[in-house]
Amino acid sequence: MLDAGPVVGTFLKIPRFEVVDLLALAGFDFVVCDYELGQMSLLDATDIVRAGVGRGLPVVVRVPELNRGDINRLLEAGAAGIQLARGSGDAAAGLRTLVSYPPLGSRSVSLAQPAASYGIGVTLAEHFARSNRETLAVGQFETADYASGIDDAMAALDVAFIGPVDLSVDLGTPGDLASAPMQEATAAIEAAAGRAGVPMGIFAGTADAVVAARAKGYGYIVAGSDLTMLMAGARVALG
Repeated sequence: MLDAGPVVGTFLKIPRFEVVDLLALAGFDFVVCDYELGQMSLLDATDIVRAGVGRGLPVVVRVPELNRGDINRLLEAGAAGIQLARGSGDAAAGLRTLVSYPPLGSRSVSLAQPAASYGIGVTLAEHFARSNRETLAVGQFETADYASGIDDAMAALDVAFIGPVDLSVDLGTPGDLASAPMQEATAAIEAAAGRAGVPMGIFAGTADAVVAARAKGYGYIVAGSDLTMLMAGARVALG
């Protein structure tokens, strides 16, 4: 998904296939199904993944914790990757373990699932290789201890994602994304990602923020959410 250069997605919080359809038709490169903060069940999230597969729209699922069962079910449904809240430090290694098959990780083994075409026309070795090559492990750097084990964390990730609002809160400057602590943290995370050759990701709340993220070389940009777009459209309709 990241091979073609910078990709732009959005958070999906409304678990409806129509939302997936519209975001795909609008031209987004991917969506992040927000199983962490969206009002949805695991079944809702897997349905969103399947809707994305049907539309050719990669769906990464943001999860609140390292739950082996949930992560395995989401990946078997066809999720393009897992994005872990507070997924820096030691959590990054745990994420890599759960999204990867041996020898890279300890993901449960089965071909009787959608992402493996139910074992039809694919061997176990082929499925292992494709999944380990393509499944994204996205760790969110959004806590004041972002620098703890940062190089080891980068080695375990496919994308290092800065959650700017949460990070600003944890650094004691809530909502002030231009504060000195935020600038220092952002620079440190970018430097560590650069050393490891790991693409950077970030949440961009405005169109200008998307442009700025692209200009800085971010490769995985999450632009707003379906909810913010719905609100913006509703306000325009009211004049």
